[in-house]
Amino acid sequence: MRVSRRVDYAMRAMVYLADNHETRVRIVDLSVAVAVPQPFLAKVMRDLVSHGLVDSQPGPKGGYLMAKQSSSITFRDLVEAIDGPLQIVACQADGDDTCILSEHCPQVPIWDRIRAEMLVVLQGYTLDQVGTLDLSVPSI
Repeated sequence: MRVSRRVDYAMRAMVYLADNHETRVRIVDLSVAVAVPQPFLAKVMRDLVSHGLVDSQPGPKGGYLMAKQSSSITFRDLVEAIDGPLQIVACQADGDDTCILSEHCPQVPIWDRIRAEMLVVLQGYTLDQVGTLDLSVPSI
């Protein structure tokens, strides 16, 4: 699995906003601070606003502000706000009936388990934990 560029940019912006939680941040300043092109970041921010993770106020004194505490925003919230529900294979999408083998496919239970475990991990990390965890990876 690869995290999309949009999720990466959203994470950068959210971490920056969390660090500046009391201050509205203009898109031009946010773009420079997180090293993301402003037009691209503006689209990402619209998704975050529409999913209730960020508040937006237009005008000269406007900008972006966290809508929730960073401790209540999970990585899953962020990924799904930007990329939609997590799916490993196309047949996991709701209403996808393009595969004629889906009802009898021996792979489906494995992909479903991988997806479920990934969701548990994404749900287990919150935005306020970025940069504060010991993320040493155990040997496999």
